[in-house]
Formats: sequence, structure tokens, C-alpha cells
Amino acid sequence: MASLQDIRRRIRSVKNTQQVTKAMKMISAVKLRKSQERLVALRPYAGKMLEVVRRVVGRIRGDVEIQPGPAAQAFLSPREEKRIRLIFVASDKGLCGGFNANVAKAATAFVKECTSEIVHLDVVGKRAVEWAKKQKLTPAKEYLNIPLVGFQRVVTEISESAAAQYHAGEIDALYIVYNYFNSAVAQTPTVTRVFPMEVDRRGEDRNATEVSHLLEPDPNTVLETLLPRFVETELLRNLLESSASEHGARMAAMDKASSNAGEMISKLTLTMNKIRQAGITNQIIEIVSGANA
Repeated sequence: MASLQDIRRRIRSVKNTQQVTKAMKMISAVKLRKSQERLVALRPYAGKMLEVVRRVVGRIRGDVEIQPGPAAQAFLSPREEKRIRLIFVASDKGLCGGFNANVAKAATAFVKECTSEIVHLDVVGKRAVEWAKKQKLTPAKEYLNIPLVGFQRVVTEISESAAAQYHAGEIDALYIVYNYFNSAVAQTPTVTRVFPMEVDRRGEDRNATEVSHLLEPDPNTVLETLLPRFVETELLRNLLESSASEHGARMAAMDKASSNAGEMISKLTLTMNKIRQAGITNQIIEIVSGANA
């Protein structure tokens, strides 16, 4: 049985750990609020951007007098996916529960099932770099320790490079693997094809009943202008989804760790009190036995 000194030492150690986990929970809560505010503000804009692009594409497809431009042709008749570019988003730090393990599992499944050749791999986060090494993949670009304000620079660089590669015929599609933010305690590993965008038939049926808007100077020019912004917006939203998911997962993990530490402290304190009571009882018995003798 452990001595009182050993138990006291363990209690102090667990209390110190609990202070660290509580501090990390508070820090993650602040970072989560910042990421979530930007994400909530961006989601309606991203949704409207997607709706506008689909309307323009539907307008070009539905009007036989409009000759589809390069961007419209990319949407209307995507090429066969032989070479793709993949973006994998994870975290730079650990202690965030199953955040990295779940998204890495989704990325591994995608790589195994993908019949196309991954000719360009971008990794965001140190855990993404570690995953690439395990999969024996060589990242073309690594983005590490990117602050929240630096996301725009990253998405601009990736979107411009990916668009150039697509138009040059070097890639046929752009995919991203990330964690979708449902809530602070729920994140969903997601694989999304950013480009070419899928235009479903339901969007065209809606366009047929809506008022036809005047697009100046012409639909092809409008789409050429919208396309880069659409890709940037989607990538930025995905990075914000992953950032909010990371901080939410870490906050939940640290909250659980703090609760577990509290339970361990209670158990150790109870054990310590029992040992002290047993020691006091033995001393009383010895005193009474000595007095009776």
C-alpha cells in the first residue's frame, strides 16, 4: 500500500495537471469563439456564392445562343479524373481527442480508393505532414503554424495555383479533406471536390421558374470572374471549418481531462483519509492497550 507521502505527492501532481488542462480549455474556448464567428459569418456568403455560380452555369447551359467559355466548359463537361490535386487539413498540435485520427482515417481511405494519380499534395498542419510520411507521399507544399489571419493568403495561393494547373491540363480536379464543424463536440471528416463544381439538375429546374437576370457584359465573363472567388471562398470556408473543429475538439478533450483529474483527486483524497483514519485508530488502540496493561 502506498504511503501518505506518496498519495499526497500524486494528488499534487494531478492538481497541477488539472490546472494545465483547465487553462488549455479556456484558451481553446477563446480560439473557438474567434474561428466560429468568422465561420458563421462566411457560411451564408459561401452558400450564396455557390447559388449564384450554379445559376450562371444553368443560364449558359439553358441558352443555346450562348457559346460556353473555358470556365463554363469546365463545369458543363468535366474531364476524366486521371490526375488530381489533394489538400489535407489537420492540426499543428495534439491533445484534441480524435480530431486528427478521424480526418487521417478519412484521408487514408480516400487515397486507397482513389483511382486517379495524386500529382500534387498540399498539407496544412504538422499532423498532416506526419500522415503524408506514413503514407509515403511527398507534399508539394507544407503550411505550418498558419494563424487565423493568414488563411486568406494560403487559400489565394492554392486557388491561383490550382486554377493554373487545371487550365494547363496538369490536374483534372481539386479535392480537400478536412473536418466539418457541426458543434464544439461533433466534427465530421469530409472529402470535398472543390473544382470542377458539380451542377445538379435540380438547380436547373429551379432556374427555369425564376426570373431571368441580366448578366453584363455576358454570362461567360461573369462566370470567369466568379470562378476564382468561388474557389477561394470554398477553401477559406473549409480551413475555418477545420480550425473551429480543432479548437472545439481540444476544448472538449481538455474539459473531459479536467473532469477525470477531479475524479482522480477525489479518489486519492478518500484513500488518503482512510489510511489516516486507520493509522489514528491503530494509535488509539495501542494507547488504550498500554493503559490497560
